[in-house]
Amino acid sequence: MKAHELQQPSRESGFTLVEILTCLIILSVAGLAMTGFFVHALSYAKGNQNKTVMVNLARNTLFYMQKQSNFDAITKFYKIGQPIGIGDDIDDIDSKNCLKDSGSCLQYESLFSDPQSLYYILNPEINGIAYRVKVIYQDELNDLDSTTDGNIGKYLIPIKVIVTSAPSDGEDVSSSKRESAEVEGYITDEAIR
Repeated sequence: MKAHELQQPSRESGFTLVEILTCLIILSVAGLAMTGFFVHALSYAKGNQNKTVMVNLARNTLFYMQKQSNFDAITKFYKIGQPIGIGDDIDDIDSKNCLKDSGSCLQYESLFSDPQSLYYILNPEINGIAYRVKVIYQDELNDLDSTTDGNIGKYLIPIKVIVTSAPSDGEDVSSSKRESAEVEGYITDEAIR
């Protein structure tokens, strides 16, 4: 090799330091925007997962109410067909009336064939998240007496199952109402099956 060949500058051109830093800044801004998108998508997916769990818990409770309940006792419990006077209160079946210590719902013993499992139906914990279940009688849906099938309303009890996330210690109950699921259905008398 000749000495003048070694001393000639290369004809290749590259990026300058300013161009490289500009590209890094543009890529960083775009990366941060994409990170925000993925964080939002992840929280949305988590909310959908919780909603799906709550709907499944509500369906499970409705199924339990249909299979484990004593229809005549539930009918008396909800006072179907009886006028409700001022001061009379229709009790709802909910987790507040269950005892955590014994894991049972003694107030509802006459209504269900297995009241011990009712506690776990009304107070489920899935994936470390506690939920609360409430079963509400829907008086406005009990107007089935005028159907073409005859007096079918006396064989059905319309209920709504509401599942909410249990508030953590110090959390306001109203903030957990954002995450709730409702399922409507009927408790059916075995006489029509």
